[in-house]
Amino acid sequence: MERPTHAPYDARSVANLFLDLAEARNVSLTQMQLLKLVYFAGGWYLARRGVPLIRQDFQAWDYGPVVKVVRDSFKHYGKSPITGRAEKMDIFTGEFVQVDDIDCELDRNFIQAVFEKYHVYNGWELSDFTHEEGTPWDAIWNSDEPIRSLGSEDR
Repeated sequence: MERPTHAPYDARSVANLFLDLAEARNVSLTQMQLLKLVYFAGGWYLARRGVPLIRQDFQAWDYGPVVKVVRDSFKHYGKSPITGRAEKMDIFTGEFVQVDDIDCELDRNFIQAVFEKYHVYNGWELSDFTHEEGTPWDAIWNSDEPIRSLGSEDR
């Protein structure tokens, strides 16, 4: 019997876990790689578990799906490897604090499996995967509708 999950999580928590996994293997991740790893984890989780992994919606941007709070947390790295972790503002103190860790072992293992599968690709290759015909990004980006959100909940 599977243990209960704590999903959905703040996307920055998922991003930080990917960065921890990369650091443990002495691998660096760029912003583009990280944004796509978060996307793939969210997509696979929804497909396999039927519930969202990530609390925030994905947006369709030029180079593929993006969770804006993750992008905002790491945009200062540009194309360079990310060496820090995402933080959030404590609304009571106004100070930045670490986002919550993912403490559910089942979910950590799921995210690790996604990392193992996709971390070997560079950011452009991961972006190309998201741009393939028929993907959610393709459907939204090439739609006649002015929608740019790849929501993960039923609407």
